[in-house]
Amino acid sequence: MNRKNGALAPTGSACLKKATTLFFVSHPKSEKPLLGPFLTAADAEYGRQVMRSPDATVTSSQAEIDHLTQWRAENNGVVVRTFAGGASHG
Repeated sequence: MNRKNGALAPTGSACLKKATTLFFVSHPKSEKPLLGPFLTAADAEYGRQVMRSPDATVTSSQAEIDHLTQWRAENNGVVVRTFAGGASHG
């Protein structure tokens, strides 16, 4: 907590980051994305390949992400690259 204008103001990991684009894998038979979030379109494309459905598509949306969402998106990318036999895990 920091003082701002004489009052305590929350700071730290609960604060949101700047808006960024997150990518998801969607299917027309599902109301919600089936895979994601991903930080890159390439990782979402790996996810689409892993699904092995010709109707699956990569979608994107702008969002403000926190540390947990950032961590999930990074790990989702590692998982789909592993299953797809894709690029390095770095």
